[in-house]
Amino acid sequence: MTTHSHETLALRLGLASKSIPQISLGAFIAMLGSQLGEPLTEKKLRAITPKQLFTWLTDVANDIERGQANQAYAILMNAVVADMSAPICNPDKPLAGPKLRVAVSSNNEEMIDGHFGSCLRMLVYEVNRSAWQLVEVRPVHSVASGLQRTDYLVNLIEDCQLLATLSIGGPAAAKVTRADIHPIKQALPTPSSELLARVQQVLNVNPPPWIKKLLAKKEPIHVD
Repeated sequence: MTTHSHETLALRLGLASKSIPQISLGAFIAMLGSQLGEPLTEKKLRAITPKQLFTWLTDVANDIERGQANQAYAILMNAVVADMSAPICNPDKPLAGPKLRVAVSSNNEEMIDGHFGSCLRMLVYEVNRSAWQLVEVRPVHSVASGLQRTDYLVNLIEDCQLLATLSIGGPAAAKVTRADIHPIKQALPTPSSELLARVQQVLNVNPPPWIKKLLAKKEPIHVD
């Protein structure tokens, strides 16, 4: 492992540890080392599941919440080293005219960088032909797993028409689609603004039938 890789790994571990103040950095690293074997590497960290990390953490300190474990997990797994902060939401008045609500599965700021089943939060945007804005930040608080978690997440974004996510499993995608929400998978972490600009372009250039259907079903269109 190169010096740069060691520094990146150390920074990632430090940021993840900050999510769990009940455990010191030294104890956090020792816990991972005992479970994964020394030396710790990026490859070993990426083999951890959310359930494993939560179990290991609660074995060390039983007052750790699932949300803290999810935050630490997101930091350890994220392609970009970051502290996974939520964006500030200061929406103006609701956008006028035909518009869509777009949900984004996110871990850090306004990035589309969360997996549907394990993201820290859902960002909800409004977008019309001339503008877009972030209108809500919805934290994912559920400790459920499997189908119950999928149902919770679908309910969390039930007022949206599009879902932008880094990845989503087949059964979850089917449930999202049945809720009249169209999933859009991104191959790589992407700023929300890039997707919203594409959505805006579609709205301005003869939207395809499925977009027109979503607009008509979820919110009446009033054309001046």
